[in-house]
Amino acid sequence: MTCIDCGSSSFRLSRFRFSDLERLALLQYPVRCRSCRRRTFVGLPLALALYQARRSKRKESGVF
Repeated sequence: MTCIDCGSSSFRLSRFRFSDLERLALLQYPVRCRSCRRRTFVGLPLALALYQARRSKRKESGVF
């Protein structure tokens, strides 16, 4: 996946907003580009993969 604005492939989970409930019903979750900070939606499986990567990174660094 690449950002449509800057072409970066580095994303993080974005904060969930009440207005995102409709998209969640379509199994999409908000993410944000780390480079240009554009907010977009991805499929739930990709969002879960980002979440798991963040958890394992925190575990390795000792932050719980």
